[in-house]
Amino acid sequence: MLKDRSRIERQLTKAQQQLTACETKLASEGVTGKARGKNAVWRLLNADYRQLKRRLIAVAALEAREAGVIQRKAEKAAAAEAVEA
Repeated sequence: MLKDRSRIERQLTKAQQQLTACETKLASEGVTGKARGKNAVWRLLNADYRQLKRRLIAVAALEAREAGVIQRKAEKAAAAEAVEA
């Protein structure tokens, strides 16, 4: 699976809009709080939203790890050049 931050952020925004629209519709029907959990459409949209948030967190962790690797490689190369000089 391609972990593309911009794609996931776009999907997350769309999922948030859909979830908000569903919550607004349910609120107009008088369904609020825990009663929303009984609605299958709301549960599906909420699950999609939470899944995308988790994916975005995973992408951030992956980016941090990769940045650390690049930094360590640069430090190692700089140390090797200092020894040679």
